[in-house]
Amino acid sequence: MSTEAQINRQNIRGLDFPCSPVFTREKIENALAYSPKDDDIIISTYPKTGTTWIQYIIYEILNDGKEPPSQTEMREIIPYMEASGVEIVEKLPSPRVLKYHLPYNLTPQNPKTRYITIIRNPFDVVVSYYHFLRQITSVNLNFDDLFEAFVAGRCIYGDYFDYILSWYERKNDKNVLLLSFDKMKKDPRTGLLLIAKFLGYDLEGNEELIERILKHTSFGYMKANVKTIEKEDGSENKDDRVDFFRSGGDGGKSGLMTETQEKRLKEQMEEKLKGSDIQQLWN
Repeated sequence: MSTEAQINRQNIRGLDFPCSPVFTREKIENALAYSPKDDDIIISTYPKTGTTWIQYIIYEILNDGKEPPSQTEMREIIPYMEASGVEIVEKLPSPRVLKYHLPYNLTPQNPKTRYITIIRNPFDVVVSYYHFLRQITSVNLNFDDLFEAFVAGRCIYGDYFDYILSWYERKNDKNVLLLSFDKMKKDPRTGLLLIAKFLGYDLEGNEELIERILKHTSFGYMKANVKTIEKEDGSENKDDRVDFFRSGGDGGKSGLMTETQEKRLKEQMEEKLKGSDIQQLWN
């Protein structure tokens, strides 16, 4: 059995979710059954595609560019629904921002709710996913095992290519904003203005606010100033914290992926995305 396969999971409605005291079947089922309000904002993404970055950008837009909270505080402000359950939502002021890691077909729907998703180069996703899982699991994870699971579509939260296609097919829906991690990384200002406009905020002309938000949501600033989440044992050891701002670099140049693996992932990508122009989001 591969080390990746040893990571605890549970299959609910055809999708593999994490399985732990935090991720219970009851919480996940309730999160899937949640009925969004008209003014809710839902972030629904595949893990390690820029979710945390988008959360902080939205927070900054809604809060006039104030100093960003710690990631522990952010869990209360923008709850991760599969882990928090629905009870916390009733305590939140409108507009409420909720986070999921779900394909379009499983994300709770309301035609008036606004949905934001982000798509990232798969080479970067698999490398970032590997480093993240090494932090949050006690399994001695091997990159080759995770790579095989990723290519085969057996990771928690399912096949990456099926996932992004489910959202890409909705890119023209008026209540869906589909973002490119790679394009936002090259031009964060345009990405910020796009998100703000989608949420009903016109930042054009307010250069001081734009620059403040760009500063607070830059990778360097967040890594240096936004406190990370402690693991469940409450350890104060830096090595026992979950780092959501590890890198953001090029997965193909990580030193982890071999030339053979790069070729295999490229072939899988071409096959799964055949007939779609989705690759323009990162090429």
